[in-house]
Amino acid sequence: MEALKVCFEIALVIAPHIGYVAQYLEIHRTWSIEGYSPVVSLILLTSNTLRIYYYIGHRFLFALLCQAILGIAVHGIVLCKVLQVHLQQVLSAQSADMYSGDSASVSATVALETPARATPSSVAGGGTAGKRGLAINDEDDTSPSNAPASAGAWLPSSREAHNGFGGSGDASPSSAPSVGISCVAAKFLQLLFRIEDCIEAALLRYAPLQFVYSYLIVAVSALVMVLLYYISIGSVWKHAAEVVGYAALGIEALLVLPQILRHARRRSTEGLTTLLILTWVGGDVIKVVYFIYAKQALAFIVCGCFQLVLDVVVVAQVVYYGIIVKREGAVCVEGDDGAMETVVSPGSRSTTNQRAL
Repeated sequence: MEALKVCFEIALVIAPHIGYVAQYLEIHRTWSIEGYSPVVSLILLTSNTLRIYYYIGHRFLFALLCQAILGIAVHGIVLCKVLQVHLQQVLSAQSADMYSGDSASVSATVALETPARATPSSVAGGGTAGKRGLAINDEDDTSPSNAPASAGAWLPSSREAHNGFGGSGDASPSSAPSVGISCVAAKFLQLLFRIEDCIEAALLRYAPLQFVYSYLIVAVSALVMVLLYYISIGSVWKHAAEVVGYAALGIEALLVLPQILRHARRRSTEGLTTLLILTWVGGDVIKVVYFIYAKQALAFIVCGCFQLVLDVVVVAQVVYYGIIVKREGAVCVEGDDGAMETVVSPGSRSTTNQRAL
């Protein structure tokens, strides 16, 4: 029985971080951070730090303390990798802009030195190309976008929501409550997108080493504040440490929300590893069962159930964006030789040729 308990505690320490190790390897392999929201790791870095501070005021299971310490190391490494990849992408983009700027200046100089008259054939060709470009721009693209969209890019405006999401505005009075709810939901989603944008933009300003230094400074400052809180308030209120524990638990309950917003913005779940999703779902199920079995406080059970709801949303997004949207994004194009080419969105990375009958 003692050996079984030790194995369980070891699994409790290591298992929650396996999915993030897989996500780190995925980021390192693809050198892309498009599919993973770094705010997730920032949330867990914060909650694990607060959990250690909570242990100072209230002793809980030692395995959970080890889990928090390992979590700080894992998510610190993941965030450093994210910042490294982002910094490299920014430098590459700046180099490309400088190169394109030099090429444009050279082309402009050559054009000024050797002016040419456009022939009718070239004008006709340009018109055809313009039509083709217009046709391409008018196509319905459901593939994931690599460029970050604005906070409300895919959400309806307040007037559209009031008129039934772009309707004629002649909605019946019976539909007014649903339209009002839709408008409020759209505004709330826009607020969430703006908050996520602000947090992620502030995070991505750091270089990896700068982020480590900043975290250490903030963590030490927070530790001093928590110790002063324990000394002053804890001496007259025995439940003072519970406030720190609930703060850590509440922050951790929101860890999947930034990933949900990222999927909705990109209309794709590509780049997020399946192992990480399984880690979320399996870990939260075990957590809720344990809280109920151990008769923990209601706040623990509520936060665990809230995390399960967010996990269900992530799974639904995987099904919707990974299967339905890709299927709807398939476009049939007739080639020059009469062949029908089925071009699927880049997320599926597959192309099929069918000979026309």
